[in-house]
Amino acid sequence: MAHSMAVTVDVFDGLRNLSVVQQREGNPIQVVTGPESVNLGAGDCFLLPPGRPYQAAWNSVGVSVTTLGFENLQRDAAWMVDYEKVDVDFTRPITPAAGRHWSETIGYVERVVSISPMLDEAPLARRELGWLVNSAVLACFPNSTLDKEPASYAGDTPQPLRRALEFIDEHAGEPISLNEIAVAARLSPRGLQAAFRRHLDTTPLSHLRSVRMQRAHRDLQNAESQAGSSVAAVAARWGFTHLGRFATDYRRRFGVYPRQTLRS
Repeated sequence: MAHSMAVTVDVFDGLRNLSVVQQREGNPIQVVTGPESVNLGAGDCFLLPPGRPYQAAWNSVGVSVTTLGFENLQRDAAWMVDYEKVDVDFTRPITPAAGRHWSETIGYVERVVSISPMLDEAPLARRELGWLVNSAVLACFPNSTLDKEPASYAGDTPQPLRRALEFIDEHAGEPISLNEIAVAARLSPRGLQAAFRRHLDTTPLSHLRSVRMQRAHRDLQNAESQAGSSVAAVAARWGFTHLGRFATDYRRRFGVYPRQTLRS
């Protein structure tokens, strides 16, 4: 936003969502909320929590405003720490370095959005950009998650591996790739492979195949042969195109052939 005149704004009910305001050029901005007041010069930023009344005054400024859905911030915080609710307040960044990190993060996101017209058709990419912004808020501004220990998975599985396992579980019925699993885990493909080997003694794609085999087993158990279900149809649904290999792997895992599960 660029504004070239003297203005005083009262927001009596506060904002609907959390916003981070960065002063980019022009004269200082004064923001008052309750007993707190802050004056911002070029490059400074501050966080406005939702539902907090405030007054702002300026005379000729250029600012960048980043608005975040608070529910999305809560969700991403739950992925990073075992914490159900994030509390934030009217505040500056933790340190000057944190303020610079915020500015660099938003600059990166702006550049990606400006050169990527296909983001409307790329939900995974949009989700990753949203996570990047939310994690920057939690890292750069004082909030109730900063003194919490990182969340763990069963058996203290590292958080990146947890993200990979949850992504596979949610998207096993879709044509996902190793790279997509790595993006969801926020690891490189090589790092993802190493994590699976170290903690699960398998590979990401082997685990994906195992999950799909379990889903095929479940579908065969629940299928009704009189409704036209077949082993071939169930196998194809879960990506097993070689029926002979599917039957062999199925018997090795469940002790019976697929057709026996279907008939029973």
